[in-house]
Amino acid sequence: MEKGFTLIELMIVVAIVGIIAAIAYPNYRDSVVRTQRADATTTVARLAAAQERFYTMQSPATYAADFRTLLDDASIATGTTSISSDEGLYTVSLSNPSCSSTVGASTTVHSCFTLTAQPAAGKGQRDDEECWEISHTNTGKSSENKAGTSNSAGTCW
Repeated sequence: MEKGFTLIELMIVVAIVGIIAAIAYPNYRDSVVRTQRADATTTVARLAAAQERFYTMQSPATYAADFRTLLDDASIATGTTSISSDEGLYTVSLSNPSCSSTVGASTTVHSCFTLTAQPAAGKGQRDDEECWEISHTNTGKSSENKAGTSNSAGTCW
């Protein structure tokens, strides 16, 4: 009697390994994408806290308009409104839209900010279908998916 594997046995093993890999890899990739999302959330949260510190130190109270001013970093060019996240997986942009609030008949214009993190070009986070854009404003936070509709489940933060 000869010892060894037949071609059929070998093909069965390869088929089983292929089926396991076809199930495991997408789950693994999804787990990595969700884990790396923390790069955006921690960077945006850190920058939002810096904006709040900046706001309390200004007279009159105003938010920083660029990252050089916000981070007090001379190595960043003046007027820079886009930087890489801490791990480089996202591009974080800063905007200062004009905000106003109305109380009774009186309308007040005040300073505000929006920090938005989007996957950096050529990085794996482009596969993140659930939380394509993660943003934080001076009044709260919001997360949006690739289609631009709000993520009502709140799973991005």
